[in-house]
Amino acid sequence: TRAGVAALAFGTLGAYLIVARGLVPDLSGPAGPQRIVGDLLVILSLAFEAGYSIRGKGVLDRWPPLFTVSLTLTASLIIWIPAGVISVWHGGLPSLSLPGWAGVLYMALFATVLGYWLWFRGLSRLGGAEAAPLLFLQPLVGTVIAVLLLHEQLTWATILGGLLILGSLLMVVRAEPVAPGSVPEAIGESVP
Repeated sequence: TRAGVAALAFGTLGAYLIVARGLVPDLSGPAGPQRIVGDLLVILSLAFEAGYSIRGKGVLDRWPPLFTVSLTLTASLIIWIPAGVISVWHGGLPSLSLPGWAGVLYMALFATVLGYWLWFRGLSRLGGAEAAPLLFLQPLVGTVIAVLLLHEQLTWATILGGLLILGSLLMVVRAEPVAPGSVPEAIGESVP
């Protein structure tokens, strides 16, 4: 819908302002110009995650959320197994302490399996375009945590970016729902 497209645009702009720390990326600090690569990867990952969520919505019409998560994580091994082999080849086997292994287990079970399962359960009840702007909460929450715990500076870009992200969520919440099977006018067709 038009509201969904506008929400994604506002959310993307808000995430950019937060990550770049202004209209022009902040290149100060020890990383200097190299920092922009990480910033762009954050924005790119949000775009991929939004596309994944929108595409995943269609999969949920056929399969339950837990199966969808299992299938996705299993398919991701196509990338992770070769990456792991390359990492071990160049750096040797990792030596983790017990807390290190506990952290890996936490990331696997809670942040990945449980997180994605909950996301897909929610997505099965929402439209993909309606759920995608929720992804923009990641940089906003990360920034709030950084301000509170790490005492990072709160800037005009952070505040404006946060307001744009919250505004994008408000657009989605207040948007008129599109009837199932209809084509939104924003695509060039009339809604039946």
